[in-house]
Amino acid sequence: MIMESDREINSTEKLLDVIRGRKDSGAEKTDAEVKVKRKRPSLKAFRFRPFDSKVTVGVDVGSQSLRMVKIQEVSESQWKLLDYRSVRLPKASVGSFEFTGFIKSELNKFCGTSKHLRIWTLIPSSKVDVRFIKIPKVPPKQVENAVYWTVKKEATFEDSETILDFDVQGDITEQGVQKTSVLVHTTPRSEVQAVQNLFSDAGYHLAGVTIAPFAIQNLFRTGWLSVVGDVTASLYIGRDWSRIDMYSKGNLVLTRGIKAGLSSMVEALVESFNEKKKKAPAEKASVTETDRGLTVEQAHKLLTSLNPDAPPLSREDFGYQLKEEEIFSMILPAIERLVRQVERTFANVGAERVGKIYIAGVIDGYKPLVDYIGDQLGIESGIMDALSLANSSVYDINPPSSVSERVSFAPAVGLALSDNSRTPNLTFTYKAKAKMIQTARANRVIMLGTLLFVLLGTGVFYWQGHLVDQKKATYESLRNELDRYNPRIDKNFILQIATKVKEEQKITRNYSERYIGMAVISELAALTPSHIRLLKMRTDLAAVPALKNPEGTPKKEPVKEGEKDMGRARHLEIEGIVLGERGKLESLLSSYVLKLQSSPLFKETKVQKTSVEAYQINRGQNEVLLFNLTVKMI
Repeated sequence: MIMESDREINSTEKLLDVIRGRKDSGAEKTDAEVKVKRKRPSLKAFRFRPFDSKVTVGVDVGSQSLRMVKIQEVSESQWKLLDYRSVRLPKASVGSFEFTGFIKSELNKFCGTSKHLRIWTLIPSSKVDVRFIKIPKVPPKQVENAVYWTVKKEATFEDSETILDFDVQGDITEQGVQKTSVLVHTTPRSEVQAVQNLFSDAGYHLAGVTIAPFAIQNLFRTGWLSVVGDVTASLYIGRDWSRIDMYSKGNLVLTRGIKAGLSSMVEALVESFNEKKKKAPAEKASVTETDRGLTVEQAHKLLTSLNPDAPPLSREDFGYQLKEEEIFSMILPAIERLVRQVERTFANVGAERVGKIYIAGVIDGYKPLVDYIGDQLGIESGIMDALSLANSSVYDINPPSSVSERVSFAPAVGLALSDNSRTPNLTFTYKAKAKMIQTARANRVIMLGTLLFVLLGTGVFYWQGHLVDQKKATYESLRNELDRYNPRIDKNFILQIATKVKEEQKITRNYSERYIGMAVISELAALTPSHIRLLKMRTDLAAVPALKNPEGTPKKEPVKEGEKDMGRARHLEIEGIVLGERGKLESLLSSYVLKLQSSPLFKETKVQKTSVEAYQINRGQNEVLLFNLTVKMI
């Protein structure tokens, strides 16, 4: 199984499948250069965020070496390089028991016993189809369907065998019509499953799988490396092909393959060298060299020797006597053809917007090649030094002294900066993201509901506490008021007062019994008007005492049939006449009855009988109203 796109390069090539640039050597920065500043992480940050900080391991399995980088996310915009490691791969096929054991052993050494590490790795970029499409402006819920059917028209793939994912980049206006730009990539499901199985067999779960352009994208998105201008380009020069990637403000906006690479330079070197040898005098070269000429293998070795970190040619190597300038001049035609292809690519985004280009490949550290491409394009050029000491995030780690070695760690560093929020993950597609968003929304609703419940409970708690404080204040006020009384009132004191009150009531009752008759006569005299004359009055002031229950409460006996319920209370029978006009006699009697009922001594007055009769008054006969009244007394 191939783990990187640079597998197409032979074993003598470096495993550099990423964009690389030149390390700054004290040159002045242009005004257009944009830098993302990161402060040196303090010990306080690590002390108070030991469990919140994320640690990610980037694993780059190349054709010859295994490169691993461990980075800790200290805060939202601060990272710290914890460790890096490069190990030669064994001569075993990928997927074999020996190779899996090697991966497991090296990961155990590098990761240790921590269970909170997130591991990201790569699959070859050539296995992933990346394209940019434009869809009509639709509501967010319809974006998925619009992307799916647009891609389905342009590319043929089986849903069961392909992983489809996309990233909405923003709205654009095309010929007055508003559209949405979307980055779409499709990947064979078997490729992702193969790399997952490799790490799973080694005992590790992968947090993410991506490709080199997206890993390099992390370097720009996180500010790990600075960018120049609006657009930054990277040119990867492979064996038989090259790839140009363009990033606008940290976002991949264009990727294109070019049918020109190291093999084109090798062919140009062989052709130019052999042509010159035919024209050169025979005495300037040995007989052996003149006879056989330059082979492809020898030309390839000559090119790789241009890398400042590559071992120099020995006297036995063919072309040892050639100078760097001579070799470079022989490959210029191939380089110029490559540059023309890059220029046509720049036209898609506007060449004036490109601020810098990073050169990657076998001879990426060869400064004349890097400078020449930059001069021809009219922009700044360089290599990508992701482990430079100038980066504040690597202040605790001593990076490799070799520029090529530092540059080769760029993909692994980008992987270690990966996160689902900024890195396309082939194992975490838009469907999983949508589900995660729904879950997050549900969690937020639950959390807000819980928070509101807690706040409500807290409010009720404090309100109840306030009521308790008020009750306590009232209690203390009444207690203080009670303390002012002397002697203090208690049960015995109340019983004494109750006994005394009962005695006084008994005395009062005796007095009322003794003078009840006088009081009744006095009350009748006061209430009886002059037009009413009382003829007879009969009363029984000795009331039958009320029966009581054993506990002392009054006992009500049923009244026998035919008896009036007045035998147990005092009552007064009155006989009298009403004087006055014939038509007013009844109303005068009613008025008198009301007066009697309003008296505090009488509680009920009933008219038993009335009749109009002739009565002699003042020696004359007059009609009067004769009445009989029954009055209950209290």
